[in-house]
Amino acid sequence: MSTDKKPHVEIIRRPNRLREKVGGSADGKPGRIDPASLERAHIHVSRMADAHKAQTRIDLTDLHDAFNTAMADAENRPAHLRRVFKISEGILALGKTFGYDLLSEFAHNLNSFLVELENPSQAQLTVIALHIDAMHAIVRDDIRGDGGELGRALSQSLAIARAKLVARKG
Repeated sequence: MSTDKKPHVEIIRRPNRLREKVGGSADGKPGRIDPASLERAHIHVSRMADAHKAQTRIDLTDLHDAFNTAMADAENRPAHLRRVFKISEGILALGKTFGYDLLSEFAHNLNSFLVELENPSQAQLTVIALHIDAMHAIVRDDIRGDGGELGRALSQSLAIARAKLVARKG
């Protein structure tokens, strides 16, 4: 007594709400974002960019202060350098969003360098200071993108400084 009855399957087609939010049609045609909405978004990002510059200057001052505290307080240096890392991480995150790719690159390089440090030598502290100074120069001179020839020169000199310390270890 076997019954080869197939189970009843019902296919439910739900509307694609995400497609609708970006202007797509219910029948699956791609969407188009309203140009007026795009313009409003660009204006908002431009306003935020000005605020970002001001905040980055504040963050760089805090970064410099945290580094100076680390230099002065050798006993608690690792804690102060963790603060340097945290501030630099914030700078890194927003730099690319607002067109400061080189600033983000230097913050990333600084943080990568800091991760390896437990008890930094004077030479390692100097390399940290060089990164912070380079970041100040980028913001001071409003260097956007990759910084062109100047950016390549700064990147190369910081890479050389880091490489010299790696060579000393090995």
